Amino acid sequence: MFFRTLWAVLGAATLFVVSSHAQPGKIDADGLTLAELQRMMPEYFHLGGGSGRVGRLAIPDVFGPGAVLDVGNIHMKVTNAGHFGNAFPNLSSDPAGQWRGASAIEYLSSVRLAVGGVNPTSTNPAAVRRVSFYTEWRPPTLDPEDRMYRAYDGIVNGTRFGNDDGDFDPPGSCGVLSCPRIDEDFLDGRDNDGDGLIDEDHAAIGQKMYSCVMRDDTPQAINAVFNEKHVPLGLEVRQKAWAYSISGFQDFNVVEYEVFNRSGHPLDSVYVGWFVDMDAGPAELTNYFSDDFDVPYFPSGEFVLEVGSQPGNNPDAARRQSPHSPTLNQTVAPDSALCPRQVLRINGFSVADDNGDENRTPGLPSVLLINHTVDPLGETGPRRVGFRAFRSFIQGTPFPQGGNPVVDQQRYEFMSGHDNINQETGFIEMAPGDQKGDYIQWASVGPWRNLEDGKSISVTIAFAVKEGSYTAAQQYPDDYARYQNGSMSGGDLLALYPVLANALTAQIAYEGVHEFRQGFITPDFHGRETPRIIPRLSPVVYLADCRDAEFGATRPVFDNQYSWFDFDCDYCTGVWDFDRGESDPSAGGMFHKTWNAAAPPPNPLINTAAAYNYSDNKDRVAAPGQDNAIVLAWDNLSEVTPDPKTTWFDFRGYKVWKVSDWLRPVGAGGPSEDDWTLVGEFRLFDHKTSNRYFDVAAGDTTCPTVFIPSYTNPVTGTTDSATVKICLDKGDLWNRQTGEILKPDRSLDCVTNETGACVEVRGCNIGAADCTDPGNQQVRTRYPIGRYRWVDHEVKNGFTYFYSVTAFDSTDELGHTIELNGRRSAVEAEGVVPQSATKTGKGVWVVPNPYRGYARIAERPSSWDLTPNASDPTGTHVDFLGLPTGQWTIRIYTVSGDLVEILKSTDPVNESLRPSSTQSDGSVQTSFNRQQDTANDGQARWNLISRNGQDIVSGIYMFTVESSEGTQRGRFVVIR
Repeated sequence: MFFRTLWAVLGAATLFVVSSHAQPGKIDADGLTLAELQRMMPEYFHLGGGSGRVGRLAIPDVFGPGAVLDVGNIHMKVTNAGHFGNAFPNLSSDPAGQWRGASAIEYLSSVRLAVGGVNPTSTNPAAVRRVSFYTEWRPPTLDPEDRMYRAYDGIVNGTRFGNDDGDFDPPGSCGVLSCPRIDEDFLDGRDNDGDGLIDEDHAAIGQKMYSCVMRDDTPQAINAVFNEKHVPLGLEVRQKAWAYSISGFQDFNVVEYEVFNRSGHPLDSVYVGWFVDMDAGPAELTNYFSDDFDVPYFPSGEFVLEVGSQPGNNPDAARRQSPHSPTLNQTVAPDSALCPRQVLRINGFSVADDNGDENRTPGLPSVLLINHTVDPLGETGPRRVGFRAFRSFIQGTPFPQGGNPVVDQQRYEFMSGHDNINQETGFIEMAPGDQKGDYIQWASVGPWRNLEDGKSISVTIAFAVKEGSYTAAQQYPDDYARYQNGSMSGGDLLALYPVLANALTAQIAYEGVHEFRQGFITPDFHGRETPRIIPRLSPVVYLADCRDAEFGATRPVFDNQYSWFDFDCDYCTGVWDFDRGESDPSAGGMFHKTWNAAAPPPNPLINTAAAYNYSDNKDRVAAPGQDNAIVLAWDNLSEVTPDPKTTWFDFRGYKVWKVSDWLRPVGAGGPSEDDWTLVGEFRLFDHKTSNRYFDVAAGDTTCPTVFIPSYTNPVTGTTDSATVKICLDKGDLWNRQTGEILKPDRSLDCVTNETGACVEVRGCNIGAADCTDPGNQQVRTRYPIGRYRWVDHEVKNGFTYFYSVTAFDSTDELGHTIELNGRRSAVEAEGVVPQSATKTGKGVWVVPNPYRGYARIAERPSSWDLTPNASDPTGTHVDFLGLPTGQWTIRIYTVSGDLVEILKSTDPVNESLRPSSTQSDGSVQTSFNRQQDTANDGQARWNLISRNGQDIVSGIYMFTVESSEGTQRGRFVVIR
């Protein structure tokens, strides 16, 4: 027998038996197997090719490769089917929640969304209280538009809290004046505001963001039956998930849900909840998820922070409200700060590995509740941000014993209860489990009463990982008590618990700053956080807040303007500037800008990206894989993106990073942080004429003599330090270390918009104090991939390499000039391979020959072999080199003449790694590389799998190559 079965190599992951998880022993808490998944979601599976293997369509981005946040220290997958993480690791090598970077050390399996509510109009008792959970959330349609959308802070049309398109609501819609329509068009490929434009004014955040829309009432969701019949509530969720690359913000990823009632009638007692499965350990270890402990109370607590008196000490010094109105009936002097301190609440829970896996698992993962819609009066929603119910249990625990709810009745019972929440403090008070295992958590927030049709609530959580251990976390309650009674300082507490410090950083990041900003209604006095207005033509009503009650007074609420009230009795939640508001109260109100953070320029788009580097991409002008070379090309996106805080064009340059010798460790979805090597730093030449070296007057080029530390002589090829002339034009990129100059390709046309005009972006000159002055503004034009090109000759044909081009700027933080850098990252689908050139009239040969398939990869002479995974179950290949030009067909035979496999020049190479791409015209395009990727590609690979799906055995194999040049023959040897 010439073949041995692939069962041992591929396992259940490729043969698609009932397990939905790649890890042995891992059982889905909801009982969802792959067979159940295929039955529930048949529209997302199809039979492809002659092998009958299951393939995946582009929508939803669940199975992979999908949307991965990878600009921070946490690499986390996001989907548009009711969960984030990777619940199906046998279908995708995407990280669920790895830290730091693509480390193959997992801290997450899956976080699943649940929204429950009461339908007061239902006449069917079974439909009154329902919960929409997990895969009952689907994209609104199967159209290509309903997919994951990627953006970043500073993207065109994505300015947060800004009126990108300059439109206004009708007069009287928000009082006497017309209000600007700000961030009204959610990023989802749809015209949400009915103005004929798509995504023209959305709000992007973070250095990488994915947005999507999900509904619980699609035909696919209604037809899916899992444990019970799904009864939708008529809800829509607009989900945003983002990550930061800036220092201090890299260890938490944020997920925001805006839940809309689309049912056509009110919903009562609405709750939002999550099933959380955090698993801590190296993905290569069997049952790494089974030795965890839960830490339900950590991190949580109430913390007092000083608010800085100077902007240089605290970006939100306005929160102090100093001075303040002398009319306040309190003991604080008018010339003192009204709010010198700020109280922040941390709501979170964690899971920890029992012993850190010999320092391989140094982190401790947490889920943090950052914010949700509140009602200070407690009439329509919770008074403060906090969990409603919580439980933690080992997988397999029945619901009555505090375990997993498996049907809607149980889910709603839990979500509406008060399990393990201290009703006085609002914090989780559950004790940790006494045995290690695979821990699951459930948490809920709410309720929101009488949620009218078309109205929404918002909930924001974060997944965070930071250094920590189970042993240390056990001491937290005692140390927190010491902090509360004053025997431990806040600084000492944070130093002991990096997990807590990280959670506090995330909460402070959300709190942001208060600033004067046009287009928003703002408080008209200290502490008035709640605006009230009545419907048009309604009679005036009178309300009183706690300050009015001190004087036994009420104030009117009209139909043509907002009246502001201090319903939470806290002067610090409605920030008002006394100096500006003394003469005009409406002028003193300050807008609360959440998530206020500096940002480096977005990294440019490069030609190694999976969405660009595929054979059928007609717009691909720079294919990276060449003969013994990789051509790396990128666009000028970084240069035309103003800083979102200052609107300055503060871009400074690019850094080029490379990964070689990657062996794909078990569980790794791409190179880790330590794999990257800096191979070049190129700074933009855009100096002013006052620069002592260069003169950039129009048409002027000067060639000053500059010391270059690593200059390569173009004649001799030797590299040494030298003093040489450097000739630069404005717009050039140059490497100060090597003297290498990259000139922009000015022959490329600009990127155009839907009208055919060049995309132009207006920004401000760096350092300008007044960016509203037209004299301080400039316009920059957007150019496509290929604007810059850099060639790497330090590569070998047939080997996989990764590249990342990051952008950096310089900015002022607290009076110091610092450099902000983009994050280097890549996933396996972005690996590129140099290819031997085509040959004419010469024989085709096989490399390596003989092929020695030793068990240990390190012992194989074919050093390009990778560790097998779900998408590449053998991890190995032999390559045919010297293939002729034009189309060809390779047939491989045994020495007895049995046909083993047929390879064609049009066959896909990396189809299992590449999702389909949605084109600008809305069509869906396959995005894999073919065997013949370019006209000069004379190399093809074979993974040693026969056409019958079997792994070949040792022997001598014959092959023929048929092309327009005739037939060529050869042989090679395989040794197992």
